[in-house]
Amino acid sequence: MKFETVELIKKEFHHLDTFFFNSAYFGPSPYSAKQKVSRALQKELDPSFYNYNTWMGIPERVREHLAKVIGCDPRNVTHSTSTSDVINLVANGYPFESDDIVCSINKDYPSNVLPWMRAAETRGLNFQLLDLGEELLPTRKWLEKTLPKNCKVFDISYVTFDTGKRMDILEIGKLCKERDILFIVDATQALGGMAITPEELAVIDILACSSYKWMLGPYGHAFGYFSDDALEKISHRSGNWITSPNSKVVYNLLDYTTETLEGARKYDRGQAPNMLVNACLEAGLEFLIDVGLETIQNYNADLRDYFLDNYPKKKFQLITPKEHMANILCLKATDCDPIVLERELKFRNVDVSIRQGNVRLSFHIFNTKDQVNELIRALDI
Repeated sequence: MKFETVELIKKEFHHLDTFFFNSAYFGPSPYSAKQKVSRALQKELDPSFYNYNTWMGIPERVREHLAKVIGCDPRNVTHSTSTSDVINLVANGYPFESDDIVCSINKDYPSNVLPWMRAAETRGLNFQLLDLGEELLPTRKWLEKTLPKNCKVFDISYVTFDTGKRMDILEIGKLCKERDILFIVDATQALGGMAITPEELAVIDILACSSYKWMLGPYGHAFGYFSDDALEKISHRSGNWITSPNSKVVYNLLDYTTETLEGARKYDRGQAPNMLVNACLEAGLEFLIDVGLETIQNYNADLRDYFLDNYPKKKFQLITPKEHMANILCLKATDCDPIVLERELKFRNVDVSIRQGNVRLSFHIFNTKDQVNELIRALDI
């Protein structure tokens, strides 16, 4: 890694006073967010003569940053509040016919299940949870046999929140393209700690991501990528003055129209120009862009592999399959209670998560090899 990059990371995360391996729970914002939020707060405290176009232009500036991170055109990006809300856009806007079926994987994160359960109740659509049974994860071969003939939407996490298993999004997406299935990917536990490749993005119809984990943004913001095909298929069901073209000129607000802004802007959440949220988010995005997701992905993988070479293997069983790893590792303690272990790690200033009885570790760009050594020593109690 370049010297300048190392110095930037130190500068932006010098405020962390724990051994923080918990970005899968809540990622820390870079220090530059403090200054950006402070400036935004000053506008909140005194909005005198705050130019309307400057205020309304905030989402566009951030949209361009998000598009650069994803690798797409800004017109394909929408601002939202959560991954669930992005998926709800599809659940409420897709033109389902009576025999169409939506599928998700049983035990996936609730964001990929609950919107479809609600739509099944309110719209009467057919929703199926696919049980993996003895399968480790849903491979293309397994899905070829398991997906119903009339499946029109398939929704899955890129990286599982509880075990850190990484899906083969490229092969699954190719299958969905062949079968004309709308492919939704929840990238919340992936993007930011790793990149989405152009080949992967080409087979994804909708990508949903919450910004407050690996993206190092604030809680309360999420975003979605909608392919051109998805933009044609997904209707915009709600009325919102922010998404009206007349919102761009303050003197035209009472010229009512149900016409919307172009592309994925039509799905933007209400009050998308939130100054404080966007200021914090922008700092995280600028940091990710400056360092580069490929650099971050490689660095995180190196830290993860270093840990795997040196952790106390007699005391922990590795749950995450080695051939399907990303940034998250899950370990099962062989001789101690996980809750007791979490308490002991906190005492040693090590921040991790306990999920489904397993220790979940998240390796991100601000972690160092020295910190990993402290983690290893803390686990070897």
